[in-house]
Amino acid sequence: MAQYAISIISWEYFYILIEHHGERALAISNTLRNIFGLFGVFSWAFASTTNSMVSNIIGQGRQDEVLPLVRRIVSISFSFSLFIFILLVWKPEWFLSFYQQGDDFVQDAIPVVYVVSIALLMMSFGTIWLNAVTGTGNTKVNLVIELITIVIYCTYVYLVLEYWNLPITWGWGSEWVYWLSMFSMAFVYMKSGKWKNKVI
Repeated sequence: MAQYAISIISWEYFYILIEHHGERALAISNTLRNIFGLFGVFSWAFASTTNSMVSNIIGQGRQDEVLPLVRRIVSISFSFSLFIFILLVWKPEWFLSFYQQGDDFVQDAIPVVYVVSIALLMMSFGTIWLNAVTGTGNTKVNLVIELITIVIYCTYVYLVLEYWNLPITWGWGSEWVYWLSMFSMAFVYMKSGKWKNKVI
């Protein structure tokens, strides 16, 4: 519960800073949030599956099969996201045209679409590895990873959007920071093997 609360608060913080950049920036960000949420469903579904399957095979005493399982799920998740990435990058204006905001809006939003498209690829493996940690039953490690990631994320968005006042394209680069930070810590923890023989 704390983890989800932290994520929501950080997301709200991001949008407060985006709002300081004007109505156009906010409109673009709301549009990209919808696109990110729509296509992110696939990664979240695989992440939930990872959580359940990792927990299940650890419960069966098959700890040695955890990492190969996670890698297989990552490959499937990444394949789906790669297909979506290609569609978004190939015809970003087509997706943006559904929002009927005009040509200027579309042109301003296209660079952000590219950033978000790459973030979807990062999410496709970052969220899988985080949920693998959840599946081991070590919720404290999971929460620590989330807390550190959010601190890094909020620091980045403050510096980029508020302190340096850079364009929102840079602000959306926070998704890269978020997923890479999360992935790095979760991956290192899973590879360390410290979760093995833990009672769930």
